[in-house]
Amino acid sequence: MSGRGSHVGDVGLLLAAMGLNSLPLGYTLVVMPIYLSNIGFSAEVIGTITAASSFGATVALIPFAIAADRYGRKPFVVGGFLSATVAYLFFAFTRDLNSLLLAGALGGIGLAGGFSTAVWTPAWTALLSEKTSHEKRTRAFAWSQGIWTIALTLGSASGVLPAFLRAQLNSTFLESYEYPFLIFAGISIISGLILFPVSEPRTTRRRDERGQSFFPRRSRNQIAKFSLTLGLVGFGSGIGIQLLSFWFRRVYGTSEAVLGPWFAAAEITSLIVVPIIPRLTKALGSSKSVLMTQGLTATLQASMALAPTYQLAAIILVVRNFFMNISWPIQQSYLMGTVTPQERASASAITYTVWGIGSSIGPILAGYFLSQVSFLSLSAPLLIGGGAYMGSAVAFYFLFRATPPPEEIYLPSPIAH
Repeated sequence: MSGRGSHVGDVGLLLAAMGLNSLPLGYTLVVMPIYLSNIGFSAEVIGTITAASSFGATVALIPFAIAADRYGRKPFVVGGFLSATVAYLFFAFTRDLNSLLLAGALGGIGLAGGFSTAVWTPAWTALLSEKTSHEKRTRAFAWSQGIWTIALTLGSASGVLPAFLRAQLNSTFLESYEYPFLIFAGISIISGLILFPVSEPRTTRRRDERGQSFFPRRSRNQIAKFSLTLGLVGFGSGIGIQLLSFWFRRVYGTSEAVLGPWFAAAEITSLIVVPIIPRLTKALGSSKSVLMTQGLTATLQASMALAPTYQLAAIILVVRNFFMNISWPIQQSYLMGTVTPQERASASAITYTVWGIGSSIGPILAGYFLSQVSFLSLSAPLLIGGGAYMGSAVAFYFLFRATPPPEEIYLPSPIAH
């Protein structure tokens, strides 16, 4: 097989494995906050368990990414995918707080990811970048967003499984939650195993470490600026999205069985962004594209607080996700295109660590607000989260408009590396 054909096949395997491993994220995003409430945990505790997911990701990102840059990316991708299995087994068979905190920190709840995601995300991002050219990188990340969307869609739709198992198979309450987690444990194993045929460019392993600093130096300015914008996104996600299913329950009294299809629709409609993203960045550039799409995301998220019915709030969520699913891969591709290739995994890890700090704080605050009864308190997570997204969009535009990625440079101009 030619090198080009091999790269195409490897990209397909990387995307497929990521999609399989991301299936449980959609399920836990919908089900876990409501499930934890059903077994007796308060809103504050639910927020803390969710925050443990972000904390697990935060503490692990940088050391594993630096190791991936120095020793090769593939082993960390495979190991990260496989490690999530343990968390789903914990979720299936344990009910005490300490065990749930450990499972959350290891495997993650919803978008937070946890330790396992911290192990594979920066290495996977860098490895995917290595398999594509500058011209095709944004398209590859657009496809990754599409695959991730499919995974979240199917995972969110799986939120109906507990109710289905109880109604159709006479499962007990606890069994109806145990069986899906056992299925996801098996899927996590498969996601790791299918990556064994993937090759890794030797250039990612050949690094002269004499005189190198522990953290990347050539890309540090770009990483520092991107960390600010991504940290705001992490905080907005943590406070406004991670406990969103619980917000629906507190405001409208909806169950996970009702919310599952809506959350799935919020993801599946975003598949059309795959061909839109390269065209949008070609027409407007990365900085303007993020300002427009993430700015609309912020406005829509805040407006959900005013919806009189859960159906209208869910429709707004669908549109909100459409715009955010355009903005996110543009930002990922932008970072990979404007940092030194040898520092891509480290750059990804450092910026995601800042994302994780914001995402760790957000659910705790959201849990506090959602434990209250006033309209202002219940609306606060959406309003504050929307403000964080808007701040990030504006900062991204002003910080990066003068530093386009290579594929957006039409005339000679300096690029800060």
